[in-house]
Amino acid sequence: MLYYVIDAFTETKFGGNPAGVVIHENLNEEFMRKFAAEVRFSETAFIKKIDDKNFEIKFFTPTSQVELCGHATIASFKALLDSHAIEDNNSYFMKTLAGTLSVGVNRSFIMMGQAKPKLGKIFDDYDYLSDLFKIDKSQIGSINFNLVPQAASTGLWDIMLPIKTKDALYALNPDFKALAEYTKINTVGGVHAFTLDTKEGIAESRNFCPLYGIDEEAATGTSNAALTYYLFNNRVLNKFNQEYSFLQGYSMGRPSNIITKLINKNNPRVMVGGKAIILTKGKLY
Repeated sequence: MLYYVIDAFTETKFGGNPAGVVIHENLNEEFMRKFAAEVRFSETAFIKKIDDKNFEIKFFTPTSQVELCGHATIASFKALLDSHAIEDNNSYFMKTLAGTLSVGVNRSFIMMGQAKPKLGKIFDDYDYLSDLFKIDKSQIGSINFNLVPQAASTGLWDIMLPIKTKDALYALNPDFKALAEYTKINTVGGVHAFTLDTKEGIAESRNFCPLYGIDEEAATGTSNAALTYYLFNNRVLNKFNQEYSFLQGYSMGRPSNIITKLINKNNPRVMVGGKAIILTKGKLY
């Protein structure tokens, strides 16, 4: 079995978000859970080939299995390219707990489809949120748009938390134990805090997911896909078939660039993608 460590949503080693990737034939889920807990990446992907065009991928955090993971998907298809299991400039499908999703590989740029986008509960408990993140509640929202905290999903539910300024975004200091309980009660994976106060890209984000053993992630494809749909519904974004750039990980010293695209104007869906770089690979015994 081949085992990789790959930095996703970056072209620079030690940038982006690292993921473990295992290409296997018949591992059981108990081994997957234990291995993910051992290596302790925010997500480890386990890939099983179904046929030349279809792959089953299971995703594990250090504490549990999750339905989908964007950066680990990007890492997975980088590993499949490297191992010659797939060819560049082709389209494939991956079977996940979030459904069967399409993945396109074009000049080593990997773009993945997402599950049907959804919006959920609005969170108007600003006093509690400000205490949870240790910021003034006046910093929740957007300077130029009427944005409110709301759950969104393209495969995984996160709370989209708008923050007015980049300084306030960087100042967020969550109570991780309380945040894990808050997200558990509200049946979401984590909180995707973002600001439109950026000179590059559409938004800059920070993602917190302590419920699944991840205090903060440097790049989250599914969350930025959900953010794309949230911004579309709030009339911040309105163009289809155009690439949008989202920044993440800068506050952690792991700069990441996540690309999203709105498609199917009559039935909007979101694509998300980026590049990846292999840090190491070897054999798993």
